[in-house]
Amino acid sequence: MDANMHENRGAFPVDRPVEALLRDHNMVRKLVETYRNSQSLEVKQEAAPQILMLLDMHSKLEETVFYPAVRKLDPSLIGHFEEEHHKADDLVQSLQSMTMDDPQAEQMFQQLIDMTMHHIQEEENDFFPKLEQANLDMTEIGLQMQAFEANLVHMQAKASDQSMRR
Repeated sequence: MDANMHENRGAFPVDRPVEALLRDHNMVRKLVETYRNSQSLEVKQEAAPQILMLLDMHSKLEETVFYPAVRKLDPSLIGHFEEEHHKADDLVQSLQSMTMDDPQAEQMFQQLIDMTMHHIQEEENDFFPKLEQANLDMTEIGLQMQAFEANLVHMQAKASDQSMRR
């Protein structure tokens, strides 16, 4: 995720980590809308890598910290989300190694977008309300998510810096 994308998110709400996930969801929606509503190859080529990077980071955050921490609320639903993530992660990885002018890339990207939008809707409509009703103290989960995300951003910046030096 580029620095601007991270800065636009503001401080991580450690006591309300679902808000951070919702912000990611909204950012994905905006980028997808830009991608889908543009006929410009240039705009699509700019939006697509941002979407892929955001999905990659968001997915790692949920898989590594969030899902394990909230699994007990609905193990089967979390299992379903993890399956969806694995399919999306495979597509993200494939797409990151392709150029967007590859004929397969557009079809795969559309599949990823459709899967992602469905997944976001399920999380927001089916799971987040359950989580809210459970009345858990989310601060510890939020602190873990904040630390994990900060480390991801640091690693991404480091990788970006190294690739620019080559």
